[in-house]
Amino acid sequence: MATYTAAQTKGSGSLGEVLTGAKTFTITNHTGSTGTYPIGYLTLEGNPIANKNLSTLNPQVGTLIPGGILPFSSPNITTTVPALNSTFLFDVVGDTQGSGSVISLTSVNGVIKEGIVVETGSNFISGDVITISQNDIQAAGFTNANRSAILDIFPDKIDGNYIGTNMTGSFGTYANNIKSGSLLQTNRRFSISTFGNGGSFVFTPSTTIVEDTYYIKGVGMFDLEIT
Repeated sequence: MATYTAAQTKGSGSLGEVLTGAKTFTITNHTGSTGTYPIGYLTLEGNPIANKNLSTLNPQVGTLIPGGILPFSSPNITTTVPALNSTFLFDVVGDTQGSGSVISLTSVNGVIKEGIVVETGSNFISGDVITISQNDIQAAGFTNANRSAILDIFPDKIDGNYIGTNMTGSFGTYANNIKSGSLLQTNRRFSISTFGNGGSFVFTPSTTIVEDTYYIKGVGMFDLEIT
């Protein structure tokens, strides 16, 4: 349960709490300088294009950047490959998703410490890793390679788009001055209007909405309580 004041939701808004199961949104509107209640607009925004702050919170999906250096999250690999500096190519996939990429590994004085993107592939996601097994590394020609290579995929290694947060779900139990007809919803956001002194509604997300992956934004002079 949390309360968000008008000051907190103004402008780009406030990062939201985890939403799972049925949640009641209660809006309490306040009068303005004229003594009347202004119309209020509540928005829950999970679209990183509309709110650039979400770009740093959501994963990015796309192709690997050609020539990009993928650092190891695993320790460096040692090998007794005969040549002083040897390079071999590997067809790779992401551990979670992504395929069609080719990565080169080069030993320098018997040590391999990073991968280079040769073919970009598609549908890779930041935060994932690429694993090249010890057996594959040895079979390619790196004699006595001592371990697998685990390469990190950071957002700056991907040419693509950030994924938004799924904000879909069901709505109901509208009360007082909040009406179903004012609801606007897309996959990445929803907004609803409030009149008079406010009211409430119930939102049940289709899937759990993770904390800090969306913004709660308000236009008007109302406070919001989620229970």
